[in-house]
Amino acid sequence: MKYKKQIKKELTKTEYSQFVKKVIDYNRQNGKMPEYIITQDDNTKIYKNEYVDAIENVNKFILENDREPEKVVIYEKKNSTL
Repeated sequence: MKYKKQIKKELTKTEYSQFVKKVIDYNRQNGKMPEYIITQDDNTKIYKNEYVDAIENVNKFILENDREPEKVVIYEKKNSTL
C-alpha cells in the first residue's frame, strides 16, 4: 500500500523566500538551524525535517529547470519531532 503525502503548507515564491530568510537568520544568530519555524499567516509549525525536505526539493527543481517554482509545497512528515 502506498502512503499518500499530506500537504502541510503551500507557499508562494515570496513566502518561501521569507521563510528561508528566517532559517538563515536563526542559523547565523544561534549557530544551528531551528527545530521549527512558525508561519506568520496562520501560525503553522513547520519542523526542521519538513523544511529541510522542502529546501532540497526546491534546489533540485532549480537545478533541473533553471528557474524557481511558482509555489512550494511543504509536506507533513509523520516523524516530526523536536
